Amino acid sequence: MKKVEILIHRSLHDETFDLLQDMGVLQITSHQDFKNEDLSEGLHSEDLERNINEVRYCLDFMNKYRTEKQPFLESFFPTPIPIQKSEFLNKVFNHSQIFKNCQSIEERFNTIRASMNRLNAQLEFLNRIESLPIALEDIGTTRYVKSFLLEMNDIQCPLLQNRLEQIGKEFSLQKFQGKEGKCFAFLIIHQDLIEPVETILAEESISILSLPQAFEGTPKEAIQSVKKKIQNLEKEQADVEKEAVSLLKHESELKITLDYYTTALERRNSEAQIFKTHDVCLITGWAIEETIPVIEERMKPIGKEWVISQRDPDPGEDVPIALENGPWTRNFDVLTNLYGLPNYTEIDPTPFVAIFFFAYFGICLGDAVYGLIVALIGFMAPNFIQMPDSSKRFFRMLAWGGIASMIFGALTGSWMGDTFDYLPSFLGFMTTLKNKLMIINPISNPLPMIIVSIVIGIIQVLVGLLIAFAKEWKRKNYHSAIYDKLSWFLFILSIVIYIIAMAVIPSLKTFGLWLVVATALFLVGTQGRSKKNIILRIFSGLYSLYGITSYLGDVLSYSRLFALGLTTTIIAMLGRTIAGLFGSSPYFGWIIWIVIFIGFTIFNILMSGLGAFVHSARLNYVEFFTKFYENGGKPFQPLQYKTKYVKFTEE
Repeated sequence: MKKVEILIHRSLHDETFDLLQDMGVLQITSHQDFKNEDLSEGLHSEDLERNINEVRYCLDFMNKYRTEKQPFLESFFPTPIPIQKSEFLNKVFNHSQIFKNCQSIEERFNTIRASMNRLNAQLEFLNRIESLPIALEDIGTTRYVKSFLLEMNDIQCPLLQNRLEQIGKEFSLQKFQGKEGKCFAFLIIHQDLIEPVETILAEESISILSLPQAFEGTPKEAIQSVKKKIQNLEKEQADVEKEAVSLLKHESELKITLDYYTTALERRNSEAQIFKTHDVCLITGWAIEETIPVIEERMKPIGKEWVISQRDPDPGEDVPIALENGPWTRNFDVLTNLYGLPNYTEIDPTPFVAIFFFAYFGICLGDAVYGLIVALIGFMAPNFIQMPDSSKRFFRMLAWGGIASMIFGALTGSWMGDTFDYLPSFLGFMTTLKNKLMIINPISNPLPMIIVSIVIGIIQVLVGLLIAFAKEWKRKNYHSAIYDKLSWFLFILSIVIYIIAMAVIPSLKTFGLWLVVATALFLVGTQGRSKKNIILRIFSGLYSLYGITSYLGDVLSYSRLFALGLTTTIIAMLGRTIAGLFGSSPYFGWIIWIVIFIGFTIFNILMSGLGAFVHSARLNYVEFFTKFYENGGKPFQPLQYKTKYVKFTEE
């Protein structure tokens, strides 16, 4: 990555930015020594941001009232709108009226919903008292009397009658039977009895029903009136929904407009970063070194009033990160991006991650046929579905994981589990091929596969320590490189040599033991070097040997590779067995067998594939990256056309 400065005459401003945005190779930043005092760009950016928010609001609004259900894949990978770049750049579409229409329709929807909620609450109340033969307008207060609508249980009715008779005769109480042991009462009292009656009602825990609003007629008549209002509102809501649906004809234009405004805002924000005078403009930014000659070549037709300079990043500069990997390795960039980009001085771990993820995914999925299916989907999907480049790389990464699964599945004899052992006789050659390719049978003899998983774990841990050593050495932290990284690398390697010697080459057993002792003494002598007291230094060094348990835990984590691969095989065998049990039924047994077998196969591929991805990534992130990796880098974001819905076609 290089720091680039382009000094141009102000007359070349628009053409230069057109070129840079078209190329998409320069991330423009503000110059550290100059500050642009021109505030007009900021004001224009606010207008663009407002337009973007308005158009997004319109699209979100329309999406809520879409009558046709979108295909499943369309929600993840929307079909791009083809348009020529010249037409896109000259796109003029006034979205303001559509925005106002969307706002108006939504306000009407909100009003209708509020009214519907209110009427439904009224209807719920009226349904409770539907059987009462009283005029609801009679409930309330007049000059001389007050009336109540009461709700109580059957036991409280005679008690209320007795209590009222004790305080006077200026009352009228009508009782009506309700539902579920409830009864209602219509009570009319003289104004002088309001206070004592309310006291009685409170003491007896009798509920006073308040009308949600004024009604006319009996509850049944009021219910009919409310239902009619609800029907009218439903009709009005349907009409408003039709208006909302009619706006969908503008969806494509709005999507193009949104991409246009987003692109314009990207450019405006970049233009606000440059330094301007009356005569010249200074454009400062970051570019990949290989693209700088291309910029110079493309600038020549514009004019001669420009000059480009470049330099290496200064120490401490915040340099954006663009991962540059080979054709195969770049498919695994997604793993590094998920964890976090490395800072500029950090080693790009993608090449190492690619190799280990390839192997781990293959072992975890561990089936030749499942791997073939995943590989076909991964390689073919980007060719049939429009998707961003990052998604294409993700699918290709899964495809390569599928190829690894084919390899490890063939080596462990898993072809849809043990299905190939039950093929008909005319397909016996496939069973023979399977048996010839198999070198490990994890079902009958799991130990070799466990050893393979552990060995791979040891290799990755050692590679992580070697990378950490190289990184510290490059930074000229020689003591840390040798004492903290290389020493542990040699100690773990010596233990591995000693174990191999005991198991395979007994004659090297003594040599291996002395190697372990020597590297352990080296650790004891160096790990406590920060202590000034010699006794503390020795004890600190001895205590550091306890760190081997951490490395042991890391290595044992790799046993999950064996467990996940074995799980895939067992589930496949279970699916075949269950399908065989149900498939033995007469007449339609073969149909049942196909349905169950295919169902188990799809389930196994999805679940085992997900597990393979998650655990393979986890081993890289937790057991590998922790040995050396420092993330925190910011992605390289050059000025370009940022389009979500549009795809440019040839002029």
